Amino acid sequence: MDKSYVLSEEIIFDAKPDAVPFNYRISYKLAKLSLILELNARGGCSLMKLQMVSTALSTTSDRGKLWDFVNNSSNNYSVVRFDPAVNRAIKYAIAEGLFNQQKNGLFRLTKKGKEFTKVIMKDSSLLSSEKKYLFLLSNKLTEERIKELTTFWRYTNVEDK
Repeated sequence: MDKSYVLSEEIIFDAKPDAVPFNYRISYKLAKLSLILELNARGGCSLMKLQMVSTALSTTSDRGKLWDFVNNSSNNYSVVRFDPAVNRAIKYAIAEGLFNQQKNGLFRLTKKGKEFTKVIMKDSSLLSSEKKYLFLLSNKLTEERIKELTTFWRYTNVEDK
Protein backbone atom coordinates (compact mmCIF):
# COMPACT_ATOMS: atom_id res chain seq x y z
CA MET A 1 0.00 0.00 0.00
CA ASP A 2 1.25 3.46 -0.91
CA LYS A 3 1.95 5.40 2.32
CA SER A 4 1.08 8.78 0.74
CA TYR A 5 -2.59 7.85 1.00
CA VAL A 6 -3.64 8.84 4.52
CA LEU A 7 -7.21 7.58 4.38
CA SER A 8 -7.54 4.03 3.21
CA GLU A 9 -9.98 2.16 5.48
CA GLU A 10 -13.35 0.94 4.28
CA ILE A 11 -16.61 2.76 5.05
CA ILE A 12 -19.28 0.99 7.08
CA PHE A 13 -22.85 2.30 7.24
CA ASP A 14 -25.05 1.59 10.27
CA ALA A 15 -28.57 2.87 10.87
CA LYS A 16 -28.60 5.17 13.91
CA PRO A 17 -31.54 5.13 16.35
CA ASP A 18 -31.07 8.82 17.27
CA ALA A 19 -31.01 11.90 15.12
CA VAL A 20 -27.53 13.02 14.15
CA PRO A 21 -26.75 16.73 14.79
CA PHE A 22 -26.39 18.69 11.53
CA ASN A 23 -22.66 19.20 11.92
CA TYR A 24 -22.08 15.44 12.05
CA ARG A 25 -24.32 14.60 9.08
CA ILE A 26 -22.43 13.22 6.15
CA SER A 27 -24.34 15.45 3.71
CA TYR A 28 -23.33 18.59 5.63
CA LYS A 29 -19.69 17.52 5.83
CA LEU A 30 -19.61 16.59 2.13
CA ALA A 31 -21.08 19.95 1.13
CA LYS A 32 -18.68 21.86 3.38
CA LEU A 33 -15.60 19.96 2.21
CA SER A 34 -16.65 20.30 -1.42
CA LEU A 35 -16.93 24.06 -0.98
CA ILE A 36 -13.48 24.18 0.65
CA LEU A 37 -11.99 22.29 -2.29
CA GLU A 38 -13.79 24.49 -4.81
CA LEU A 39 -13.09 27.87 -3.21
CA ASN A 40 -9.86 27.41 -1.26
CA ALA A 41 -7.68 24.89 -3.04
CA ARG A 42 -5.73 25.49 -6.20
CA GLY A 43 -4.02 22.30 -7.25
CA GLY A 44 -5.43 20.31 -4.36
CA CYS A 45 -5.87 20.49 -0.63
CA SER A 46 -4.10 18.63 2.17
CA LEU A 47 -5.91 16.76 4.92
CA MET A 48 -4.52 19.33 7.40
CA LYS A 49 -5.99 22.22 5.43
CA LEU A 50 -9.37 20.49 5.12
CA GLN A 51 -9.35 19.92 8.88
CA MET A 52 -8.26 23.50 9.67
CA VAL A 53 -10.85 25.17 7.45
CA SER A 54 -13.59 22.74 8.47
CA THR A 55 -12.86 23.50 12.13
CA ALA A 56 -12.90 27.22 11.40
CA LEU A 57 -16.34 26.93 9.83
CA SER A 58 -17.72 25.44 13.06
CA THR A 59 -17.95 28.63 15.12
CA THR A 60 -17.60 32.38 14.65
CA SER A 61 -14.74 32.38 17.13
CA ASP A 62 -12.83 29.72 15.17
CA ARG A 63 -13.42 31.64 11.94
CA GLY A 64 -11.91 34.72 13.53
CA LYS A 65 -8.86 32.80 14.78
CA LEU A 66 -8.14 31.37 11.33
CA TRP A 67 -8.74 34.77 9.75
CA ASP A 68 -6.21 36.34 12.16
CA PHE A 69 -3.72 33.57 11.40
CA VAL A 70 -3.86 33.98 7.60
CA ASN A 71 -3.66 37.77 7.83
CA ASN A 72 -0.73 37.92 10.25
CA SER A 73 2.78 36.60 9.96
CA SER A 74 2.89 35.03 13.41
CA ASN A 75 2.45 31.31 13.99
CA ASN A 76 0.15 31.90 16.94
CA TYR A 77 -2.55 29.45 15.89
CA SER A 78 -3.46 26.35 17.80
CA VAL A 79 -7.01 25.53 16.72
CA VAL A 80 -6.46 22.38 14.72
CA ARG A 81 -8.78 19.58 15.61
CA PHE A 82 -8.77 16.35 13.71
CA ASP A 83 -12.46 15.65 13.46
CA PRO A 84 -13.11 11.97 12.67
CA ALA A 85 -16.35 13.02 10.93
CA VAL A 86 -14.26 14.96 8.39
CA ASN A 87 -12.12 11.89 7.73
CA ARG A 88 -15.23 9.75 7.27
CA ALA A 89 -16.74 12.33 4.90
CA ILE A 90 -13.56 12.31 2.81
CA LYS A 91 -13.64 8.53 2.61
CA TYR A 92 -17.29 8.67 1.60
CA ALA A 93 -16.60 11.34 -1.02
CA ILE A 94 -13.81 9.26 -2.53
CA ALA A 95 -16.06 6.18 -2.56
CA GLU A 96 -18.82 8.22 -4.26
CA GLY A 97 -16.40 9.62 -6.82
CA LEU A 98 -16.70 13.22 -5.60
CA PHE A 99 -13.06 13.61 -4.51
CA ASN A 100 -9.85 11.94 -5.48
CA GLN A 101 -6.50 11.89 -3.79
CA GLN A 102 -3.55 12.76 -5.98
CA LYS A 103 -0.18 11.01 -5.79
CA ASN A 104 1.16 13.98 -3.81
CA GLY A 105 -1.49 13.29 -1.13
CA LEU A 106 -3.63 16.35 -1.90
CA PHE A 107 -7.38 16.02 -2.41
CA ARG A 108 -9.24 17.44 -5.43
CA LEU A 109 -12.78 17.55 -6.68
CA THR A 110 -13.58 15.18 -9.53
CA LYS A 111 -15.89 16.14 -12.37
CA LYS A 112 -18.79 14.66 -10.38
CA GLY A 113 -17.65 16.62 -7.31
CA LYS A 114 -17.53 19.86 -9.29
CA GLU A 115 -21.08 19.27 -10.50
CA PHE A 116 -22.19 18.60 -6.89
CA THR A 117 -20.49 21.81 -5.75
CA LYS A 118 -22.04 23.81 -8.59
CA VAL A 119 -25.52 22.82 -7.35
CA ILE A 120 -24.63 24.00 -3.83
CA MET A 121 -23.22 27.27 -5.17
CA LYS A 122 -26.34 28.03 -7.22
CA ASP A 123 -28.68 27.77 -4.21
CA SER A 124 -28.18 30.91 -2.15
CA SER A 125 -30.06 29.44 0.81
CA LEU A 126 -27.53 26.60 1.26
CA LEU A 127 -24.51 27.18 3.52
CA SER A 128 -24.62 30.93 2.91
CA SER A 129 -22.40 31.94 5.84
CA GLU A 130 -19.90 29.19 5.01
CA LYS A 131 -19.74 30.34 1.36
CA LYS A 132 -19.23 33.96 2.41
CA TYR A 133 -16.35 33.04 4.73
CA LEU A 134 -14.73 30.75 2.15
CA PHE A 135 -14.92 33.49 -0.51
CA LEU A 136 -13.16 35.87 1.89
CA LEU A 137 -10.57 33.25 2.84
CA SER A 138 -10.05 32.40 -0.84
CA ASN A 139 -6.45 31.19 -1.26
CA LYS A 140 -4.97 33.04 1.71
CA LEU A 141 -4.33 29.80 3.59
CA THR A 142 -1.61 28.16 1.51
CA GLU A 143 -0.08 24.73 1.93
CA GLU A 144 3.26 26.48 2.51
CA ARG A 145 1.77 28.47 5.40
CA ILE A 146 0.40 25.26 6.93
CA LYS A 147 3.78 23.56 6.56
CA GLU A 148 5.43 26.56 8.19
CA LEU A 149 2.97 26.31 11.10
CA THR A 150 3.48 22.58 11.65
CA THR A 151 7.25 23.03 11.51
CA PHE A 152 6.95 25.81 14.08
CA TRP A 153 4.93 23.52 16.36
CA ARG A 154 7.41 20.69 15.90
CA TYR A 155 10.36 22.77 17.06
CA THR A 156 8.78 25.05 19.68
CA ASN A 157 6.26 22.89 21.50
CA VAL A 158 8.39 19.84 22.07
CA GLU A 159 9.69 19.37 25.57
CA ASP A 160 12.58 17.13 26.39
CA LYS A 161 11.15 14.67 28.91
